Amino acid sequence: MNEFARKKRVLELSRRVNAGDLDAVVEMYAPDAVLEDPVGLPPLTGHDAVRAHYALLLSARLREEAAEPVAGQDATHALLQITSVMDYLPLGPEYAARGWLKAPGSPGTARLERTAMLVVRMDKSGLVQHLKSYWGTSDLTVLG
Repeated sequence: MNEFARKKRVLELSRRVNAGDLDAVVEMYAPDAVLEDPVGLPPLTGHDAVRAHYALLLSARLREEAAEPVAGQDATHALLQITSVMDYLPLGPEYAARGWLKAPGSPGTARLERTAMLVVRMDKSGLVQHLKSYWGTSDLTVLG
């Protein structure tokens, strides 16, 4: 895939996330894809793990705002900065238990905002082979 096609493809992944279409998101991944979100936690491998990961995020009404992607000169990678907003529940309590953020007073109505850099490696057909999401505790904020 050329640079423009990879940029378009990574934006398509974000578009499908925002559409809340779990099947369409999973279709973007190779069957043996590896997902690290965030980098540092154990990687998730394969469609079932990718599906479970995105099902949880989509259940939190995840919305992403994507910046202009950057393509690598290696013919496989694209980099995308995203700002995500989602309900505090169900992931927030886990983040608080890990010490990544302070639990809000009203978890049922609070939202989380997270800024991340996604490094996406694609095969020649445009399927995601490996996605690494880089974000730290300073990139995570409780809203409300």
